[in-house]
Amino acid sequence: MESRHCLKKMLSAVLCAFSFLLLIHSGIALQCYRCVSSQPGCGKELSIRLERWHTCPDPGPFGGENFCVKIIEKIGSDEVITRDCLVTLRHSTRHREKLPTVQRQNYCQPGRNNDPKNPYDYKKTFCYCNDWNGCNAATRMSIKFNGLLFGLLSFLYIVYII
Repeated sequence: MESRHCLKKMLSAVLCAFSFLLLIHSGIALQCYRCVSSQPGCGKELSIRLERWHTCPDPGPFGGENFCVKIIEKIGSDEVITRDCLVTLRHSTRHREKLPTVQRQNYCQPGRNNDPKNPYDYKKTFCYCNDWNGCNAATRMSIKFNGLLFGLLSFLYIVYII
C-alpha cells in the first residue's frame, strides 16, 4: 500500500513538472517592433513611447531561428525604415524575394537580387538581432506570472498535500 502511495505521488510530481515546463515554454517569445518610418516614432530613432513590441509568430518546427529585422531601404533621396519579425517578412513577397540567405545575430547585409551578374541590392539593407526584447526586439525568457504561480502552487500541492 505504501509503494502505491509513493508511485502516485511520484507520477503526480512528474505530471506537475511537465505542466510547469509547458507553461514556461509557451512564455518564451520573440518580441519585435513592427512599424514603418512613415509612422510617428519609427524613424531612424525609434520612440519607445509611441511604438510597442509585438510578439512574433512561431516559426514552426522547420522555420529556423526567428529574428527581429530592421530594413533600411533607399528610395531616391529618402530612406524608409521597416521593423518587423523575420517570420512575418517571409510571408510578404515584397520582402521574401530580397531577404539575404545569411541571417545572423547583429549582422547587416544588402538585399538579394535574382540576377547572377548583380547578386546584391544595395538599396536595401537587412539587419538582424534577437539578443533582447527591444534590439528591434529580441528573445528573452518571459514567463507569464500566472503560469509561474500555477506551476508553483501545483508543485507545493503535490509535495505537501498528496
